[in-house]
Amino acid sequence: MGTEGVILAAGKSSRMMGNSKMTMDLNGRTVIERSIDSLSPFCSRIIVVTGFHVEAVLVSAGHCREVVFVHNPVCEKGMFSSLKMGLEHTEGERVLILPGDCPFITHEVCEKLLQDKGDIVLPAYQGKCGHPVLLSRRAIESLLADECCQSLQEYISVNKAEIIAVDYPEILWDIDTPEDYAKSVEYFRTKEVR
Repeated sequence: MGTEGVILAAGKSSRMMGNSKMTMDLNGRTVIERSIDSLSPFCSRIIVVTGFHVEAVLVSAGHCREVVFVHNPVCEKGMFSSLKMGLEHTEGERVLILPGDCPFITHEVCEKLLQDKGDIVLPAYQGKCGHPVLLSRRAIESLLADECCQSLQEYISVNKAEIIAVDYPEILWDIDTPEDYAKSVEYFRTKEVR
């Protein structure tokens, strides 16, 4: 099993006026579909971790090939609990991790990360690290065994990560608010016109 993906789609979307942001439309594809699209060329299988809006996510992305859904019954404990649950279901030598509300990742970014052989590989734009995060099997085993870490960021900070400079500010973007969503709709509309 070469590379797999884990997409975190378990959140409450609390700043989205009650909507599940994963199912919001971005120029003909939902947020979760676009997040899957950005990883799927590189992954033999993608684990999508669901939580609060499980039915909506399944309806939106259930038709996507090579996608396996895993439900996190304790998703209120936060994103790290969903990440660990997703990683427990992976078998690949390497895993690309992406929050479901980061649908902007270009294929070039994934290609650059996968060229690096490090255990923890992160893209950075102008010195700021973003998504996706690439973990080797060794890093995954150590993260799952680590009882102390409370977040992926904390795990990365105490372990050596390879930082890959990329020329894509999109690695820093996510969709948290209605304003972010409006910008995202415009981004995909103009991108696909070109």
